Amino acid sequence: MGYSTRQDCGFEEAPFMPAGLTVTSVVLGLVFTWCAYGTVMNWKFYASNEFGYYQYDAEDVRRLASGLVRVRQKLVLSYRGATHLIQKLGKEYENTKEIITLREIDCAGQKSRIRELMYHSGNGVVIKRESYDPGEWDVIIPDSVDDVLYQNVCGQP
Repeated sequence: MGYSTRQDCGFEEAPFMPAGLTVTSVVLGLVFTWCAYGTVMNWKFYASNEFGYYQYDAEDVRRLASGLVRVRQKLVLSYRGATHLIQKLGKEYENTKEIITLREIDCAGQKSRIRELMYHSGNGVVIKRESYDPGEWDVIIPDSVDDVLYQNVCGQP
């Protein structure tokens, strides 16, 4: 499974939409996003693969007293990624367009764990929210999407 760190993700453009509807959709999406998080996020692209493209909130990378880094990452699903999600988790997820993950990274130990997952529809509605406390640690595999995130928030190994 390869990934790309290029901005060109090869996704098709959305079909024609009247300008008023597009502007309204964008404004409502921003309002819902702001209300859900209380802040405006600065999503920075860092990788893509067959399941979609990945971003992290560059404005809210938190270094905790315990030496951990807490960061939100977003996977914007491709058609293949959405299909895979439905096959694995069921029809409940058929309207999911993106998955936002709150992740903790142990930079010294090169491992990470998920604290929270939120499955969002295309219009920003939360389809499902899952919390993991404390969550199990996973080793960060070299040359993986998680490794690219690790390098972005922890620096080069």
